Amino acid sequence: MPTRKQRRRAAKEKRHEYETVWVDAEGNELEEPPEEAPGDERGQSRFGRAKASPDEKTKVRPQQRGGRAARTPPPPSWQRAGRRALLLGAVVFALFYLSGGKGGNRLTGALALAAIYTALFVPFTYAIDRFAYNRWQRRQEGSKPPTKRKR
Repeated sequence: MPTRKQRRRAAKEKRHEYETVWVDAEGNELEEPPEEAPGDERGQSRFGRAKASPDEKTKVRPQQRGGRAARTPPPPSWQRAGRRALLLGAVVFALFYLSGGKGGNRLTGALALAAIYTALFVPFTYAIDRFAYNRWQRRQEGSKPPTKRKR
């Protein structure tokens, strides 16, 4: 069942008449469609994109469950893992410093814990990035038969 917003949009589209306007590169309106115009009579959608032909609609695109195109993960790097760890270290330091007691070693304790968390976070982040990248590569290979890896 469509939501109220979807019903309002559908009603608005029915109220207005839309006509196809052909525009050249300089922004001037043309009487006839140019030669390089798409084969569809309506030309472009209301969002300015060319409408997909029926053949293009049936093409399979790599998508996620949400309907978006799949994002290509970057290859894993120690530098990116280090940057993430430094951000986490700063947050952890602030958290432990502010939540620490009134003792004299509050600064050193928060700094030590932040350093430990940061040092442990770097390899874990790199491993997660490597896992995601390798999984993406395997999905891209598609239906190829699995090959044995040498260790």
